Amino acid sequence: MKAYIDCVHCYLKQAASCMAFAHVDEDRQHQVIYELMDFVKGMDRRNTPAENSTEALLEVYKKIANDDPYKEAKKSSNDLALKLYPALKDLLEDSEDRLYSALKISVAGNIIDLGINKSFDIQGSLQYSLKTGFAKDDYRDFLGKLQKAKEVVIIGDNAGEIVFDRILVEELTRRGKKVIYVVKEGPILNDSTMEDAFYIGMDKVARVITTGSRYLGVSFNHISQEFLSLLQNSELIISKGQANFETLEDQSFTKGRIYYLLKIKCEGVGRVAGVNFGDIVFFNK
Repeated sequence: MKAYIDCVHCYLKQAASCMAFAHVDEDRQHQVIYELMDFVKGMDRRNTPAENSTEALLEVYKKIANDDPYKEAKKSSNDLALKLYPALKDLLEDSEDRLYSALKISVAGNIIDLGINKSFDIQGSLQYSLKTGFAKDDYRDFLGKLQKAKEVVIIGDNAGEIVFDRILVEELTRRGKKVIYVVKEGPILNDSTMEDAFYIGMDKVARVITTGSRYLGVSFNHISQEFLSLLQNSELIISKGQANFETLEDQSFTKGRIYYLLKIKCEGVGRVAGVNFGDIVFFNK
């Protein structure tokens, strides 16, 4: 996905957000933002929004001398989600289609995006997901491919959300599927890392690997050979969140094997996905 003009605003918004989480004083925040404007001018519009966002954020991290501004917030998100975990499991017991409900629970967790919002309504997101459902829905197609697959790769997104993903992982393993769950190599925004995976117990239900990079989404200039090989050879892939969609949606070699599971949080992504702002989707592009 190419970068739109609105993406520039998002780079700066994310920079301001991370400085707020890092408790940088306002005078310094203004100085960093003004300096970042010059940095953003030099970005390549042909890059994906996720790649440009990462470059801008890493520049901010250097300027504020903080390599993980969201560390405390990620732990809080994980703790909140872990408290909800028993109730989320109970939801499946009352479901007519456990896997379909697990996908809806997983996408409800995609609201936990501190790069866009400083707060979120997780209960509201969960109710919307379960009752309203997917605006674009390729579940039946997915089921057909799942029956033939022995293994499913899930490319994760945010801390906190990873607990909601565990619900999905457990349901897939209950169906006899092996699951590989992918996190970031290092901290960027509130994306999940190996530390988050171990903290919420993802390692107990799936094989956990990293992308080999801390870049948002999947940056093909930075990922590991192990992860690239997974993308090239896996039978079935579930991609969580906007950044993964932005970086994978135009890759022809994954078509037919990858399903995007996310909430649409900006007009540009909605335009490319063919849906509206605020929709939740599960589809094969």
